[in-house]
Amino acid sequence: MGTTESLDLDFLATVRGAASVADLLRTTAAHRPDAPVVVGDGRSLTHGELDARSSRIAAGLVAAGLEPGDRVAMLARNASEYWELFFAASRAGLVIVPINFRLAPAEVEFIVSDVAPRALLVEDVLLENVTEAATAVVDGPLLAFTQGSEPLEVPAAWAAFEDFVAGAAAEEDPRRDATGDDLAFIMYSSGTTGRPKGVMTTVAGFLWAVERFGANFDVSPASVSLVPTPYYHIAAGGWSLIAIAAGGRIVQFTEVTPQKMVSHMVEHQTTHVVMVPTVIQAFVSSPEVSAVDFSCVEWLVYGGSPISESVMVRAQEVFGARLAQTYGLTETIGVATILGPECHTSATSGLLRSAGRPVDGVELEIRDTETGARCAPGETGEVVVRAGCVTPGYWRNEEATAESLDADGWFRTGDAAYVDAEGFVYLRDRIKDLLTSGGENVYPAEVENAIMSHPGVLEVAVIGIPSPKWGETPHAVVVPRPGHTVTEAEIIEHTRERIARYKCPTSVEVVEILPRNPSGKILKRELRRPHWEGHDRAIS
Repeated sequence: MGTTESLDLDFLATVRGAASVADLLRTTAAHRPDAPVVVGDGRSLTHGELDARSSRIAAGLVAAGLEPGDRVAMLARNASEYWELFFAASRAGLVIVPINFRLAPAEVEFIVSDVAPRALLVEDVLLENVTEAATAVVDGPLLAFTQGSEPLEVPAAWAAFEDFVAGAAAEEDPRRDATGDDLAFIMYSSGTTGRPKGVMTTVAGFLWAVERFGANFDVSPASVSLVPTPYYHIAAGGWSLIAIAAGGRIVQFTEVTPQKMVSHMVEHQTTHVVMVPTVIQAFVSSPEVSAVDFSCVEWLVYGGSPISESVMVRAQEVFGARLAQTYGLTETIGVATILGPECHTSATSGLLRSAGRPVDGVELEIRDTETGARCAPGETGEVVVRAGCVTPGYWRNEEATAESLDADGWFRTGDAAYVDAEGFVYLRDRIKDLLTSGGENVYPAEVENAIMSHPGVLEVAVIGIPSPKWGETPHAVVVPRPGHTVTEAEIIEHTRERIARYKCPTSVEVVEILPRNPSGKILKRELRRPHWEGHDRAIS
């Protein structure tokens, strides 16, 4: 057995030797049982403790009657319990479904009803977001846990998670691992029709992504990864598993503030930091960072949007680290392209608007949206990718799967881009009008559906407009019904009752008519133009 100081794990060997996600933890626990794996907010865990507890939980789920392929859902902020359930699901052949804790109760209910989990684990502060209709769908254990200091109050029909774990304490690892084309997890993303879609990820695809992506960032048992984004994001969940598979540790956040990030970085001597550009900008602009030594940071990895040269320079001054941008989607397990450190210099600053080149093993093409023909360098079309990390489709949604995946395994991303002569990918816009606010994806159609349920609204178009805090934020352009008057305040309040707050418009513009092309399609580029002129983003 190794010790906490032992650094005898090879990341690539660990991943390539794994047939399941659980195998990754079994390997690191065997070599470094006493080494921390989760630190920061919540309960700290070692590799050995995570291995033992996830084994007991898996046995408990099997004893409760869950069968291979059954789903286990979790609604919580970032917590050590997530990783216990995550690895337990792999050991029991189950599929974990992390649910966005920012969703409104109706949205949570839709996901639970759609995925039909056999078990549900919820943090106590979020129990009010789980409706009776949602719990009625769950044919198995309803479990609650707390990250607070007060005793857990368990509602009727629910059980305390710790009691469940204790009840399975004598059980052994069932070793009923999910492998190959078995599903590892389902992550729900907002859909262009206004209904979220369950993106399926296989075990083989996940292990492929962990290996190919992680090989670019020098992860090792000495790595300490700061992951401030929620685990229901593929970026956070995927990167965390890369760190765990290397025998390293992750620094966990329940709530993120610049002050807490500074504190955790220094206390835990973080080597790898994962952020979106808006968070980077807020962080490096914070007065607290100027007097702090961040020389421990080796890598700063960001995604979601390009970074400006001024923010890049300031980030390098603060951290002295290598910077890398990544582009990917939930449907590709966050893997598609990387813009490496060599492109983050003053001499190569022209490449900062690029998303980089494809990751090793990823095939990427730009295709004409009408004909499907491959575009020449410099021509804008839709990004399509084919790789071992691409989703097999959407949960119980054959229509959406057929629209996005062809018979040869090419996935249509919905992103418009061009590739230059050297193979660098430049994203131009989102074909499906997706906007990203503070690192959270927001589909205008979903917001529009919520606004259209207002009795005074005839038409609406939602666009993203610049925000100094969030990068961009939803803005609604509303046409009222004849004889009706609507206000910004009532439209915003109306949407807050129906969808997560981060999706709601922060501003509303009331107009008499929306601009359209000859075929009647709303010209959102015309609505965006006055807001984005002078900003470094395409508005076409």
